[in-house]
Amino acid sequence: MRRLLNHKGFSMVEAIASIFIITLVLTSAITIIINIRTQTLAANEKIVATQVGTLIRDDLIQALDYSTVSTWMNGTGKIVTSSTCGVGTPVSCHFFTYESGDKIYDSEVTITFLSPTADDLNYQVIHFTITIVYYQSREFELVGIIYE
Repeated sequence: MRRLLNHKGFSMVEAIASIFIITLVLTSAITIIINIRTQTLAANEKIVATQVGTLIRDDLIQALDYSTVSTWMNGTGKIVTSSTCGVGTPVSCHFFTYESGDKIYDSEVTITFLSPTADDLNYQVIHFTITIVYYQSREFELVGIIYE
């Protein structure tokens, strides 16, 4: 005798497999959406930080002169942060008070005056970099020069 099977509905294995596949697809989609959002926020923060860094660089070039900075550097590289500005440095603390929206760029900014090379001394040029930390420890550098 043949036994007839009732084929109405899903078996337990089919139900578990379909739930697993749906969960896998949703998890992948959510991960992709979160990564896209993070990258978008980081890109927006970088644009704002670049604008702030450009303002700082332009103000440094306008405010500082070669002879003052050269004398202060004394042939070595120097680093200026918001905690070391103003005292014994030609870099005023107002360079670290730029803000955009609700964020004040003070502790995220580091200005590094590079050690002069023979060509720098010959052409009377001082190279400096501005490093800005902008989103979850991501950073970038802007380069500038002060010349006689």
